[in-house]
Amino acid sequence: MGWLVPYSSLTPAQQQAAMLPLDGHRVILGGPGAGKTLVLLHRFSYLFQSHGCDPEAGKLFVFTTTLKDFIRAALPDVDVPPDCVTTFDKWCADIYRAHVKRTLPWHKVGKASMPDFAAIRDAVHELVVKNGILKGLYAFAVVDEGQDLTRQAMEIIAGVSKHVTVAMDGKQQLYDEGLAEDGVLSVLGLRRHNVALVAAYRCNPMVTGLAAHFLESQAKRDEFRRQAKNAIGDRQKPILLIAADYNDEKQRIAELIRTRLARQEAVGILFPQRYLVFGYAKGLKELGIDVVTDSKNGIDFGDPRPKVLTYHEAKGLTFDSVFLPRLDTRAFTEQLLNRMLPMMFVGVSRAVKWVCLSTSEGRMIALVQQMADGPAVDYVEVQRVADKTVEQDEPDDDDSEIDELPF
Repeated sequence: MGWLVPYSSLTPAQQQAAMLPLDGHRVILGGPGAGKTLVLLHRFSYLFQSHGCDPEAGKLFVFTTTLKDFIRAALPDVDVPPDCVTTFDKWCADIYRAHVKRTLPWHKVGKASMPDFAAIRDAVHELVVKNGILKGLYAFAVVDEGQDLTRQAMEIIAGVSKHVTVAMDGKQQLYDEGLAEDGVLSVLGLRRHNVALVAAYRCNPMVTGLAAHFLESQAKRDEFRRQAKNAIGDRQKPILLIAADYNDEKQRIAELIRTRLARQEAVGILFPQRYLVFGYAKGLKELGIDVVTDSKNGIDFGDPRPKVLTYHEAKGLTFDSVFLPRLDTRAFTEQLLNRMLPMMFVGVSRAVKWVCLSTSEGRMIALVQQMADGPAVDYVEVQRVADKTVEQDEPDDDDSEIDELPF
C-alpha cells in the first residue's frame, strides 16, 4: 500500500463523498489536508467498478503531469488501469489527432517549441460543444483541482461525460482564467456544491497558521483556522531564513534538508519557475544531496529522494517538510508576483510537519519583507544570518518559459 488510505479508514464525510449517487453531477469542496485527491481516487474506483471495470467507461482528469504520476502510483491498490488517469491537455491532443487532424499545431514559446494547446482546445471545444460530436463518450468523468480549469475545459468535459464529479478549492487557484466555484456550478447546472470536506487532519497547526497568513482576507484566514482540525503531534515552528546571499541560502538549505532526511521525512523543494528547479537541483547535487525533478519519464513517488518542483507542479501533493527557497525579486516575474498569495498558500499547505521559507538580504519580495520586519507571530520564526560570503552568479541551466508540458 502506497499513499492511498483504504476506504475503511476514511472519515465518514470522505466515505460519503466517495459514494455520492449518480443522479446528477457532483462538486466536492475541500481545503488542504481534507483529502480531496484521496476521495476522488476512491470515487473513481467506485464508478469504475460500477461500470464493469471497463477502461473506456471513464476518465480521471488532472491538471499536471506530476499529479498524474502521483495518482497513478496508487492505482494498483484499487485495480484501475493507468490510462484512466490523464491530464486534460494530453486528452485534448489525443482527441484532436483522432477527430480533427493527425498532426498537432505547434508554436514558439520563448526559445522552445511546443504544441499550441489553445488552438487544440478551441478545435476540441468546437467538435464537442458546438457540433455535439462525442457527446456522452464516457459514462463518467472525475476532475481534480477543478478551480484551475477554464470554462471552455469544463464545457468539454461535461459534453463528453454523462456524469461529472469535480473536486476543487478556490483558495488554491493559481491561474486567473480558472473557474471559481460559481463557474463550475454554472457549467454543470448545479445550484450549490454537494459536499464540503473541511477537516485538515494532517497538518502541524503551525503550518496551518502560516498557510492561513497567505489568504487574501481576515475572514478567510479565520475561517481556514476554524475549519482546520489539526493532528496532534509535531508542533515545530516553521522558519523564515534570511541568508547573506544566494550561495549562503543554498548551503543552509542543504544542511536543513540533511536534517529532515535523517528523520526519514519526505521532502519537497518548490520554486516559482522551471529554470530554477534545474539550477537548484544541480546545486544541491554538487553539495551531496541527490534530488528528483520531473522528467519525460515522470516522477517515481516511491523514490525517497527530495522532489524539486514548481509550485504549480506540487498542487495536490503532500510532503512531510517543504522548502520554499529563492523568495527574492530575481525569481519572480511580474505576473507571478500578482499571484503571490495563492502561490504561497499552495506551497506552504503542501507540508504536513514543517516549512522553511528562505531568501537573501536586500532582495526579498515585498510579501516576505513584511513578514520579516513585522511583529513576531506564533506561526513562523525569523532567522537572520549575519555573516556575508562572496556571492556568485546564479545558475541558469534552463531559460525555458514553459512551466510544464502537460503530456
